Amino acid sequence: ATCEIFDQSTGQWSPTASMATARYYHRATLLDSGSVLVSGGIALSGYTASCEIYDPLTSQWSTTRTMAATRRSHTVTLLNSGKVLVAGGQGGINGADTADCEIYDPLTGQWSRTGAMAAARHYHTATLLSSGKVLVTGGQDEVNHGFASCEIYDPLTGQWSPTASMTIARIFHTATLLHSGKVIVIGGGPLSSVSGQPSVATASCEIYDPLTGQWSPTTSMATTRAQHTAALFNSGKVIVAGGRITGYNLVGSSEIYDPLTSQWSPTASMITPRWNYAATLLNTGDVLAAGGQAASGVTATCEIYYP
Repeated sequence: ATCEIFDQSTGQWSPTASMATARYYHRATLLDSGSVLVSGGIALSGYTASCEIYDPLTSQWSTTRTMAATRRSHTVTLLNSGKVLVAGGQGGINGADTADCEIYDPLTGQWSRTGAMAAARHYHTATLLSSGKVLVTGGQDEVNHGFASCEIYDPLTGQWSPTASMTIARIFHTATLLHSGKVIVIGGGPLSSVSGQPSVATASCEIYDPLTGQWSPTTSMATTRAQHTAALFNSGKVIVAGGRITGYNLVGSSEIYDPLTSQWSPTASMITPRWNYAATLLNTGDVLAAGGQAASGVTATCEIYYP
């Protein structure tokens, strides 16, 4: 349940208050107030619906209302209204996937039900579009079948509607909103093994155009990868780093996508190849990569990419 704070001015980590509940496969979301909402995951007692709020002004955690459903590996999206959309995840009866969605209102600290997705899924992505709607892509069900299907959530109606499917099923992929308002989906794989590892990773990428509701292919990466990270630079370019190919075959290479040319170019590799880690664009424009799984196991190492 421990937590740490990174100070980009010193490059140092310092401890802060611990959460009330130790958990993993949870989600953390920055709210408009500057506080952080942590939701769900797996606790010592199993799947949890509990939620907590971190206040950086006091460096303390406080509990908030629990979700209606236990869930892990869900998506959490901060809407333009300041409310939070939680979609899907795993954690129902016998670990079943759920299509249920909920809305959190930070002003009241209350959760409310909203429209359910057409497909129960986890390991999907959720991207806030320029219109204020939310695009959900891919993911898988509890029997490891991947999805190519996509759905759009409209906060004004609280309903989901289908949109065009991707060209292939993807899990462990990334989805990044470009400056053009389009979304680039990168890598991932069509399905996972029983152990939850990507059985096959892909280098393919595709672009979603919200104006037409259609997908179009774009140039593939040089390296196949899944469970990587993607960060959008202020320049509009996208950096992809790390990940793994299959099993524990780690990737240390990094690539940069230029939307103006639709081309990828290599850049410096990571010092420590890793997957399932956190990548954060700092105020300086640099990218912090923290933790994750390395060849030696779970790692506490961190590194910074300077563009």
